[in-house]
Order: sequence, then structure tokens, then C-alpha cells
Amino acid sequence: MNFSDVLFHPTLIFATILYSIMAISFAITYQRFLHKIGPVSGSHWIAKHIGEPFIHVLLLVAFIYMTYPVLFGMESHNAAGDRILPSLSNLLNATNAPTMKLINTLFIISVLLPLIPVVNHFIALILPLQAIAAGAILYGWLANYTGIEYALFPGYKVLAAIVLLSLLADLTAKALAQLFGQSFNEKYRTRDVQKIIHKSALLIFQVPVLLIYTLNLSL
Repeated sequence: MNFSDVLFHPTLIFATILYSIMAISFAITYQRFLHKIGPVSGSHWIAKHIGEPFIHVLLLVAFIYMTYPVLFGMESHNAAGDRILPSLSNLLNATNAPTMKLINTLFIISVLLPLIPVVNHFIALILPLQAIAAGAILYGWLANYTGIEYALFPGYKVLAAIVLLSLLADLTAKALAQLFGQSFNEKYRTRDVQKIIHKSALLIFQVPVLLIYTLNLSL
């Protein structure tokens, strides 16, 4: 499948809508929780540095599972209706790759990435890098299952596009938060709406970045 086929695929559309709803719901719940516990408690630190990255991982894993194998530009069945790729459950069982292993790996990555000096100066890259790591791991499992050689580096042009899109996504999320959140913040004397919009947009904007990466991998 080419990019437009994937973009308008029912599986991807449904998964993106559901993922967006989950991302917005999390942003609202998370912001209310932070407001309730206060900014100086130990619970606030735990929620921000452990709870938030962990929920991000759960949302991401849910999305890539919902879109497998479409996010790689593939169909599980051919035109005759015969299965040509393993189902997700068969892939996970056959490769001894349980979901918790994927979740733990992505969580560790999300915790360690901010500690890298270069990445720490570009916080906008953390969520996209996490999404790319998730796609790379699942793709590696699929390639190992099929027994075909593969490479996880999509090329420098694609890498540059990912970096530029990630930075643009961050700027767009901030602009949306400023545009739509400021009026609500002033009306209700709160900053929660602006933060909710910004966080929701950042999570949703992971989708195009992930697709640019996964669709440039080929078995």
C-alpha cells in the first residue's frame, strides 16, 4: 500500500479516532489529578516522571496494536482472502515477545531519553522517538517471524523529515493551546485548558511521525 492507501484505510482511521479520544481523556484526567494533589507533593513528581510516561507508553502500544499491520503499509490477507501475515496474537506468541516486554522497553526508553544531553535540549523529539522505537520493535518482530532480512534505519532524508515534523508538531501544539486555550483560561481563571490542549495535541501528532517512519520500512 502507498501512503494515501494507508492514510484512508478504515483500520487506521478508526484507530486514530480512538487513540485521539484516549489521548484527550488522559490529558483531562491527568491535569485534574495534578491540580488535586498540588505542585509540591511527592505524588506530583511521581505522576509527572513515572505515571505520565507510563500512560504514554500504554496509549502508544494500544495504537500500534490496533493498526498492525496497516501501519507498515501491509495487509494481513491477499486479494484471494488468504492470510499472508501472522495475526498479532500469533506474532507475539511465536516470537516470544509479550506485551509487557514491549511496554517495559518503551517505558525505560521514555525515562532515559531526557537524560541524553542532545535530546534534553529538544524535548519535542522525545514522544516521536518513543513512537519510532515502538514501531521499530514491532517491525523487527514481524521481520524475524517472516525470516526476511530488514533494516530499521529508513535513510537520512526520512530521518530529517521526522525531525522537522516533530519540531513542527511541537510548535503547532503550542499554537493550538495558545489560540484555543487562552480564552478559556481567562474566562475560568485557570491554565488547565491550555495545558490539556497542548498535551492532547502532542500525543495525537505522534501518529504522522510514526507513519513516516513505518511506511519507509520494507520487508
